[in-house]
Amino acid sequence: MVRGAIENVVRNAVRHTADGTTVDILLERRDLDRRPTIAIQVRDHGPGVPEKAVPSLFVPFCRVATGHADNHSGTGLGLAITRRVLEVHGGTATAGNAEGGGFVVSLELPLHIPGSLDQPQADTRPTTEEHGNAITAA
Repeated sequence: MVRGAIENVVRNAVRHTADGTTVDILLERRDLDRRPTIAIQVRDHGPGVPEKAVPSLFVPFCRVATGHADNHSGTGLGLAITRRVLEVHGGTATAGNAEGGGFVVSLELPLHIPGSLDQPQADTRPTTEEHGNAITAA
């Protein structure tokens, strides 16, 4: 789910960045409040979003007109699903217009370090492989 959420953000950025520009992806570890996190920022160099529309971007089925030719290809669910997936995993998802133009989506997830005291217990439920199904759980 997390991989799909990140992929959705990157695909959106690729779709909306201006021709001949790149999508910038920054990954960094943050050690704030003794709880390490991983922060991912994805920035495009497209037209951005009208400022008044930014708060509604994570609302299901919300689609914002940006003037981009491929603007109407989505359902308005991608960012809503992304935020929910991050929240379920103890993280956050925010977005806004980037300084100097473009748009940036910021994702932050807790970093679980093996052997740390806050490490969750291992999931001991049987995988689909142990049930004899053809699909193996990842």
